[in-house]
Amino acid sequence: EKAKLTKLSDTSDALVTHTKYKAEAQSSLRAPLGLSATETLLGTPAVESGEAQARRPPRRPGQGLEPQCRPLVPGRPGQARHGGGGWGGVSSKAQRSCICELLRAAGRCLSWKELDSGLRSVFAEQVGLKGTGCFQTCDVHVPSPTTGEPGQLQSCATGPRTCKELLTRGHFLSGWHTIYLPDCQPLTVLCDMDTDGGGWTVFQRRSDGSVDFYRDWAAYKRGFGSQLGEFWLGNDHIHALTAQGTSELRVDLVDFEGNHQFAKYRSFQVAGEAEKYKLVLGGFLEGNAGDSLSSHRDQFFSTKDQDNDNHSGNCAEQYHGAWWYNACHSSNLNGRYLRGLHTSYANGVNWRSGRGYNYSYQVSEMKVRLT
Repeated sequence: EKAKLTKLSDTSDALVTHTKYKAEAQSSLRAPLGLSATETLLGTPAVESGEAQARRPPRRPGQGLEPQCRPLVPGRPGQARHGGGGWGGVSSKAQRSCICELLRAAGRCLSWKELDSGLRSVFAEQVGLKGTGCFQTCDVHVPSPTTGEPGQLQSCATGPRTCKELLTRGHFLSGWHTIYLPDCQPLTVLCDMDTDGGGWTVFQRRSDGSVDFYRDWAAYKRGFGSQLGEFWLGNDHIHALTAQGTSELRVDLVDFEGNHQFAKYRSFQVAGEAEKYKLVLGGFLEGNAGDSLSSHRDQFFSTKDQDNDNHSGNCAEQYHGAWWYNACHSSNLNGRYLRGLHTSYANGVNWRSGRGYNYSYQVSEMKVRLT
């Protein structure tokens, strides 16, 4: 630890500043990680009951870090503090190193995209951290034995395949991480490490209506949306994820009154494009949202420009979505974002056994976990 601190600056002021704020960071970061004052920040988070974990609402990427990190930047560069500018007159290099050390005190790397806009602005304005090595996800890159450059095959061989594997490696905070598909292609995914034991890979998220989900086959094939909000991971990617083995499915829903509902299924797989991304679904396990997906079992995926349903018309067009429509649906989580009660019929973010065909949820998340 002394050797690490020495690298921050040649001045004793830098060492004092670093030690002070690292101690504060460790203390402030214990609470969101569920650790007592005597437990290590790299240890296992506090254990909740299975029921409490199952009903805990999903958290957005980076949630819980912002209030802990903002106090760690005490002043803007140039402001007088402790006899100098910014961090007590410490150089910008020392500032960056210090903050990186503070973030690593949480036992993880941090992606720039995980931070909310306010915190990104704070770091960019005060210490210019954007683009530095501090803000990188914890990807595994093994240098090539011939060139010394990061090698994709080596990364694939040692890198995580799923969010569940990341969890077993000690990544306890939700956020965007890189995993490696069976064909060794890297894929950036949102990992939910909080809900129902963690280790979930999120492939669908609705939260504010900022992204148009009424899209064509090609868009759903490759995926679309924003890491900062709503997205569909892409049918090709969902197929690759669920082809690795048996994965369970969890659907999390939040209405505009703040009520949380969920549904879990024993297994979930999406076939390849040659089979029109057919839904292969296991039995309903539990959840206060009820079962509104089993009626879609073994159905092909349909979009407005590719009608693969069992209806005489086009369900995707009629209900303004894209889904494994039968004739037509019990759920429509890629439908229009209608913000609660709506007079139109079954064309919102609907889950029939939850709030019915005339209520569009505020938040929906679909996620898988390898079993």
